[in-house]
Amino acid sequence: MANPNSIVPAMEPPAGQTSNFVDPPYVGTKFVVVNCVFLPLATVAVLVRTWTRVMLVRSFQWDDYLMLAAFVLSCVLTGVTLEMLNWGLGRHMWDVPATYLSPWFLKLNVISAIFYCASTGFTKCSVLVFYMRIFPSRNFHLAVWSIVFIAAGYAVASILANIFSCNPIAMSWDATITDGTCMNRPVFYFANAGLGIFTDFATVVVPIPWLRRLQMPMRQKIAVGCILAMGCFVGIVSCIRLASLYTLLKSPDLTWATTDALMWCTIELNLGIGLGCVTAMRPFVRKYFPRLLGLSSASYGESSRARKYGHPLGSIPRSDNPGFDNSRGQGYSTNLTATLPGNESEEYILSPVEKTGKPAAGVEGILRTVEFDVENSSKER
Repeated sequence: MANPNSIVPAMEPPAGQTSNFVDPPYVGTKFVVVNCVFLPLATVAVLVRTWTRVMLVRSFQWDDYLMLAAFVLSCVLTGVTLEMLNWGLGRHMWDVPATYLSPWFLKLNVISAIFYCASTGFTKCSVLVFYMRIFPSRNFHLAVWSIVFIAAGYAVASILANIFSCNPIAMSWDATITDGTCMNRPVFYFANAGLGIFTDFATVVVPIPWLRRLQMPMRQKIAVGCILAMGCFVGIVSCIRLASLYTLLKSPDLTWATTDALMWCTIELNLGIGLGCVTAMRPFVRKYFPRLLGLSSASYGESSRARKYGHPLGSIPRSDNPGFDNSRGQGYSTNLTATLPGNESEEYILSPVEKTGKPAAGVEGILRTVEFDVENSSKER
């Protein structure tokens, strides 16, 4: 660095303070620690989710692509914000050379805001699209699409607002341009955070009315409810980030006040990615840690692979439960066989069914609930 006496600070020091370009006060260490903790957690969550969807479920859906995109953008955001530490982040502005602030710090600050807005948008849309695969209700889908529209809309609007925040655009980071106008960026961040908090809590609340309709044991319902409730932590972190943005709004010390704001952005984003992946990890837990779901290790066998869609067995029409065009009054009956783990012989797991839909007398079997598709079509002759 040049002679400290010849360096022009980015801001004149307040009364009683002097610029220190050699060993200034520094709070960037905590920012590095936060990135080293939360980004690896998000990485593990995404890897487990990807393994589950590709190797166990063998079905990589739109919500998985969206979450993967969010994670990649989060990694880019981490790289950009860590680079900002080399250009003044974590130090007071009067301890930062003016040539560091403009253009480098200001340009990286705009880039980080763009990647943050895009990543949070992908994260929320991923969780919402995942919900639509769980709950088939049309009303629920309409509610979810409404939130998707809001989350995606304000994410795109935020990206465009960051790009075109000044006229000319380069005025956002080039202090030598004086003929132009810029929006109040801290005020914009504050308003954007408020809308983000709304979508955070809406994402958690919207599936609750439909949760009780899931046909699963109460203990598993409670577990799913707890997973959804963990999403509230993201909303709480968003509220804390809002407080840090209020400090940024009031403080002219940009390089110092931005540190906490970016730190809570990192926590919120990576926590959202991690918790968003937890909702898709049930097959992984069922396969490798079945006791966490109250299952035996043998309950997740080969027969659980690749059942993407289905209907409860009870929905199939029988003579006592017509539901399709069944003019002959004949019921559906089936004998299913399966090879259980560790058993080389085929065993009947459903007893034969008579036309009345009742088990045949004298025949014992192991009753198992099975879901499968039935397509009924008629053809005029």
